[in-house]
Amino acid sequence: MAFERPIPSRLTLLRLRNQERLYRSIKKTVEDARNATIQRIRAIIPKLESARKSVYEELGRVSLLLKAAISRMSIEDYGKLSEVVRPSVDVEFTDIIMEGLKFRGLEFKGVSSPNYGIYAIPPELDSALYGIYGNFRAISEMMNLESLFYTLLARVREYQRMVNAIDNVLLPRIIESAKFVRLKLDEDEREEFVRRIVINRLLESLGRR
Repeated sequence: MAFERPIPSRLTLLRLRNQERLYRSIKKTVEDARNATIQRIRAIIPKLESARKSVYEELGRVSLLLKAAISRMSIEDYGKLSEVVRPSVDVEFTDIIMEGLKFRGLEFKGVSSPNYGIYAIPPELDSALYGIYGNFRAISEMMNLESLFYTLLARVREYQRMVNAIDNVLLPRIIESAKFVRLKLDEDEREEFVRRIVINRLLESLGRR
């Protein structure tokens, strides 16, 4: 779409100047919101790193227990066992508020002991499962921190897009339009000034006759 030139007038120039001030004010507000959100992200990063480290260390320990358990039972037996043992962790996705922000997160409800039925299982498997259960709340908290982190990061990107739009599209158009109006008004004033001089000289020449 071609850029339309505004109608040159003092009122148009005043309107363009007001628009420029308004968009500069909006830009400042958006930049402040972006910077505040970045500070919130920086505050979350150490918590997220700590949560990840804690979860990964515990999962590493659980992994060793599972390997020991697998060495005592075949993979086929574990496959059959998984078909009869019902899920023991109760979680659901729900709206969560963290750091004053509402987003979709994981809510941990609790765990129940698995019923192995007639299967005899090695003690390492029980230890591994209870290690996972004990760590699951930390896992859900880590996942929620990650969701919060990426939600805030998306908000920062949206703020930056708004700043870029104001800087690269709106303000340049307003400034260019204001420049065009000022030049056209100045040109009209010069033409009017020359016209008056010509008229005055013409009147003076007629008066002498």
